[in-house]
Amino acid sequence: MRLFEKSFLFAFFVFSWFFLFYTPLSAQELKDAASGGARKKTITVTSDTMDADKNGRLVVFRGNVFAEEEFNLCGDVLSVYYDESNEVKEIVAAGNVRIVDGKRMARGEKAAYDRNRKAVVITGKASAKQCSDIVNGEKITFYLESDRMIIEGEGQGRVRAKILPNKECQEVLEESEEFKCRSAR
Repeated sequence: MRLFEKSFLFAFFVFSWFFLFYTPLSAQELKDAASGGARKKTITVTSDTMDADKNGRLVVFRGNVFAEEEFNLCGDVLSVYYDESNEVKEIVAAGNVRIVDGKRMARGEKAAYDRNRKAVVITGKASAKQCSDIVNGEKITFYLESDRMIIEGEGQGRVRAKILPNKECQEVLEESEEFKCRSAR
C-alpha cells in the first residue's frame, strides 16, 4: 500500500470511531457549558407559609424557614428572586438567619446569597464560626467555593476574632446551639 492510502485509511478509522462514540450535548448541557459551570443544584425549602408572585418573579417563605442547596440556610423569612429566564438569581433571608456549610457556620440578621457569585453576604450583628474559631463583625462575606471569608466592621465597630490553638471541629459544631440550622420537620 502506498503512503497516501495508509494515511487515508488511518484518517477514516479515526473519524469513524469519533462519530461512532460521539454523543451530542443536550440543550441543557449546552446552556450549562455556555454559562461556564455545571448545572445548578435543586433548592429545597420548607416553611409555615409560601407566597408566590409569578409576575413579580418572587417567592416568599415565612415561618421556620429551612432551605437546602449547596449549604443549609435558616431564618424567619426567605425571599427567592428569579431572573427573566426563570432561574434563581438571589436568595435573601431575614430574621434570625443561620447558615451552615460543612464546618463553617454564620449567623446574623440578614443574608443575601448571590447564586452566580457563589457568595453569601451576612449583615446585622454577624458572626461566623469555623471549628473552634469565632469572628464577629457587621458584615461577613462567605464564599462557598473556597475557604474564604471577609469580615468587616461598620463605622466605629470593629472586627473581633477569637482564634483557638486547638481546632476542635466536630464536637464544637454539634454543641453550638446558637448556630444550629434545624432540618425540615
